Amino acid sequence: MLECSFAAFSKCFGPFLLVTLMLLVSDNSQAVEPTIDSTSAEQLKQLNDQTIIGNRISLGFDWDQFKHGAEKATWTPAALWGWRVSDSQDWGIRFKLPFAYYRSDEASGHAEVGGLGDIEIGTGPAFRLTDTWRTGGGIELHADTASDRALAESVWRLKPGWGVSHDVTDWLTLTFNADYNHSIAETNDVRPQRYFELSLPSTLILPDKWSMGTRYKATVDFQNGGRWGHTVSAGVAKSLSKVPVVLSASLEKPLSNTGKKFQVSITIVYYFQRYHLAK
Repeated sequence: MLECSFAAFSKCFGPFLLVTLMLLVSDNSQAVEPTIDSTSAEQLKQLNDQTIIGNRISLGFDWDQFKHGAEKATWTPAALWGWRVSDSQDWGIRFKLPFAYYRSDEASGHAEVGGLGDIEIGTGPAFRLTDTWRTGGGIELHADTASDRALAESVWRLKPGWGVSHDVTDWLTLTFNADYNHSIAETNDVRPQRYFELSLPSTLILPDKWSMGTRYKATVDFQNGGRWGHTVSAGVAKSLSKVPVVLSASLEKPLSNTGKKFQVSITIVYYFQRYHLAK
């Protein structure tokens, strides 16, 4: 799959999209409940809310379009495993193993390369403060494991962060996250990384087990004179009726003058039975 070119993008992405559409059509062909149940609502919230820890595996596809014609496709198997610490506290470990394909811009001769990307692993707690307020966070390690320099950030980076989430109503959840990224080792003459991220995700639960999600993210790059960057994204998700699966699609667009034009993401998430019932 990684050996395909973007001229044949549909051949790479087609099977993934076909499976997604078949699952959606199959689910919608069944009788639809008038209201969404709490389990499906929680699964939909987890797409944007790190204060809810559940056991799940996922497969994500990201397509990044850069200026001057460069493109990157990333397939990311991921997993989150959580366990109960107390009646109000959970703990989780998450892992991401990306595989990427990159084609450089015209000035670089449209060189193509594919392989393993940078692995990420993180851990941290989540707390239920009240029936509608939650908080949680942790620390993540970004490892320099890519098989090719074109697919790597060429840094080992730590990312501590924390977030607070509030269910404004049964159908609207707002979240505030703050993360600090600091590289602890660099290779290939890459400069150190120090930047702060503030993000404001929201999840709107819709009838028939659908949801809409939005996110605004601001980044302060301390290695570049405190320069600010701004990004917005929006997407939809669907929780299937017969299986614990959520399908989602989103579009991310930088508002600042960066090298990226946009990113399209599609994800399939499978949820295992929860280790305890959420309050």
